Amino acid sequence: MTKCLACRRGNLKLFLDLGQQPLANKYPATKQEFENEDFFPLQVFFCPRCQNIQLGTIVSRDRMFIDYYYLSSVNPGLVRHFKQLAADLAGANFVVDIGSNDGVLLKPLQERGIKAVGVDPSINVSKVAHDAGLTTIVSFFTTQAANTIKREYGQPDVIIASSVFTHVRDPHEFIEAVQLLMADDGKLIIEVEYIGNIIKKIQFERFYLDRVFYFSLQSLNHLFTAHNMSIIDAQEIEPHGGSIRVIVKKGRASASRQARRFLSKERTILNPTRLARFTNNVEEGITAFRNKLMDCKATGIKVAGYGAPARLATICNYGKIGPELIDYVVDDSPLKQGRFTPGTHIPIVGVDHLHRHQPDYLVVFAYEYLDDIKKKIIGNFQYWMPVPPLEVT
Repeated sequence: MTKCLACRRGNLKLFLDLGQQPLANKYPATKQEFENEDFFPLQVFFCPRCQNIQLGTIVSRDRMFIDYYYLSSVNPGLVRHFKQLAADLAGANFVVDIGSNDGVLLKPLQERGIKAVGVDPSINVSKVAHDAGLTTIVSFFTTQAANTIKREYGQPDVIIASSVFTHVRDPHEFIEAVQLLMADDGKLIIEVEYIGNIIKKIQFERFYLDRVFYFSLQSLNHLFTAHNMSIIDAQEIEPHGGSIRVIVKKGRASASRQARRFLSKERTILNPTRLARFTNNVEEGITAFRNKLMDCKATGIKVAGYGAPARLATICNYGKIGPELIDYVVDDSPLKQGRFTPGTHIPIVGVDHLHRHQPDYLVVFAYEYLDDIKKKIIGNFQYWMPVPPLEVT
């Protein structure tokens, strides 16, 4: 792949190669499933023209998302985030939540009496929302899905796409479906992991095969301008290690002062020198993490992990870290417990296992939720950040 899929004109340049990786949100349960795992090259490319970053390999979206193992509502931090977002939308009449998962936003919207419909392709996760009485259409967000919603429920004044726009195969088709569905005076709210924070914080683990795109505000601006839409505001938000929330309207409109400042600051983050430094720091960090684990193994120090998010797969497969170095990983999602980490096959267990088999060190892979994690567990051990390995309190 040589052309940028966001601006369709820029020539992509490779800046990071994370080797062969499994599908990060597929958690095998049996030896046969271990043997049937597929691996794909995880190469990350940069578009100098629009400041978009994207993967070179796109795996079938059907294969990736129809059977899924991520539940938003098991994460207290995300629950708080979406309760606040629902409060911010108190004046809305009708909200469509794209990538609604288990209904983590639909539920507080419903509690506020706001008409809300979710769209999610995952059959098993959508069932969780359905069983809770939350209206969810099982589908990818396409023009066909947009027409169905428009016909059966009307046109929303707000469309939300939180942590989903980076997953789509073709962002242009997604935007066209939004334009078809949304009221002319409505607004689109997009929340995406922010490439600026990934680069600044050396969060290479945020790259995995689920997410094709890693947007800058500049690349988002290129996208929406091409479809006669305007970004009117942008702000940084906490979820997923540092994301941005962007508000978009149809037609031409002025950006807020905050959004203009954001664009100006961004120019210092994404440049060839900064990207080359990032690549070097990634290699140094993963080497330090693996060496630390090997030292623990050699001296009889027990190490476990907490949190089996998709990014764990990137860290452990790139670093060649398996159950010989990390005994087990705790995860709060019942969909993951009893399974194994993708590619490296570390057992995934519930928190009760941690209480019965306590390690000396606990690597917190879901590190942005450390405070919530510490409230759930009982034990006398040290907490680590994974890459680079740093003790945290």
